[in-house]
Amino acid sequence: MEYKNKYFAGERILYGLTDAILDGITFGSAESPLKEAKNIRLKNSIFK
Repeated sequence: MEYKNKYFAGERILYGLTDAILDGITFGSAESPLKEAKNIRLKNSIFK
């Protein structure tokens, strides 16, 4: 799965995500947005 140019906010918003490409993602203030994530490619993204 691929996510492009999105904004995510909230606790563990992508919890357990596997086999994904995240490009141009902004993570708002939250705790552990990618907890338990596996095989993730993160490009051009920011954690606030």
